[in-house]
Amino acid sequence: MVDRVVGQLSLADALALSDTTQLDQIATVIDWMPIRALLGQRSGPGKGNTSYPAETLLRCLFLGVWNNLSDPALEMQLRDRLSFRRFAGFSLSDRTPDHSTLWRFREELKRDGLIDRVFDEITRQFEQKGLILKQGTLIDASFMQAAARPPAKPKKGEETSARPSADPDARWGRKGKKTVFGYKVHNGVDDAHTLIRRMHFTDASITDTEPADMLICGDEEAAYGDQAYYTHARHARLKQAGIKDRLMHRPNKHHPLTPRQKQRNRLISKVRAAVERPFAVFKQHYGMRRLRFFNLATNRTQCVLAGCGYNLQRAAAVLFAVRKPA
Repeated sequence: MVDRVVGQLSLADALALSDTTQLDQIATVIDWMPIRALLGQRSGPGKGNTSYPAETLLRCLFLGVWNNLSDPALEMQLRDRLSFRRFAGFSLSDRTPDHSTLWRFREELKRDGLIDRVFDEITRQFEQKGLILKQGTLIDASFMQAAARPPAKPKKGEETSARPSADPDARWGRKGKKTVFGYKVHNGVDDAHTLIRRMHFTDASITDTEPADMLICGDEEAAYGDQAYYTHARHARLKQAGIKDRLMHRPNKHHPLTPRQKQRNRLISKVRAAVERPFAVFKQHYGMRRLRFFNLATNRTQCVLAGCGYNLQRAAAVLFAVRKPA
């Protein structure tokens, strides 16, 4: 059985067409056919066993990410908002998916690394378009609070607190004076347009430097990061790979930074500051300062979805930039 057909336009749909929106622009920044192919068909065998096409549901989940909507809220908006229906591919007469369908599709994306393949295909297309220039990769990490109520902080020497959490995968993490119970997203960002090239998702107890090598693609000219990422071993690996080390140096009590090192750090800091843009969008616009789900796998899927969504929005902003009159 084939997937159900959606998007067959009627006269009413033609009359309802409006001016081009940002969603219309986003819809054009990639070729969706390869995405459709890797997602595959969802309907099973047998009469009447039809499902919404995977590409349609993926577009729905992007709408949820961009507008900070829960699945029930997204279900309602898909019914009512013309721009949402048009982006997802629904005509005015099409039935739209309910929240349980959206939830099940997110679970499908979680299995077999499917969401990772979607992310890789989107970034591959942006490389072909010349939006990813590979002049430098900016690496950084940011905390995200768990949806569950935090347990008591473990005492020194203890791994966990006595009171369990509703989220068994979340952990306490500390960076400087900031302490968070939850998770951490690690990004490798191309410095040209701050498109995300690599993502890694961990619990909050993992230090920034542990997954750092996975954020460096190997084809960039330089790698930029703050003092947390500098090690002699990483410096040696970058040098061997022909990648310029632009990781800020850190002092210790025996070797304070020289004036030249301080100047170097300041110059690097100005470049690497752009890595904060995706984190700011995740937290301020996508509502991901605190995550929605109660396990690492589902939160990771949502975070990679957000990375795909961010890249689509960012690419549209670059490609459709409004040029100021001379």
